[in-house]
Amino acid sequence: MKTINYEENGVKLSKKTIKVGDTVKLFYDGLLKKSGASQVKVHTGYNDEWEEADYIDMVPEGEAFVTEVTIKKHGYFNCAFVDPAGNWDNNSGANYSFKVTKPRSTSTKKTADKETKTTKTSKSTKTAAKKSAKSKKA
Repeated sequence: MKTINYEENGVKLSKKTIKVGDTVKLFYDGLLKKSGASQVKVHTGYNDEWEEADYIDMVPEGEAFVTEVTIKKHGYFNCAFVDPAGNWDNNSGANYSFKVTKPRSTSTKKTADKETKTTKTSKSTKTAAKKSAKSKKA
């Protein structure tokens, strides 16, 4: 599944790339809004199985309905929109799916940095010891 730009369908996120833990603003001014819906909910879930499925109320803001979503899982964030009459905008059955990446682990980076420092310290200590041994022989 590749990420598609859904702006022409009236669906937009506040960030181009999203990762687990991000809070993104979701904007909707698509088919339901254009058809006169006064309220819209977004149905969200993750990956093919729609894990952690939820319905979230959207609020009118300017020309769109808007809500904030905190991204919980990596893979794909899926959404579809429904009005109070039960009309859906689900991208003609394909839903709206956005790629979600894993956050970069800061603990892994810190561990790697420590290992690099330790290696550099070991090398400089060994080099200093060799120089000291050479000067004692001379």
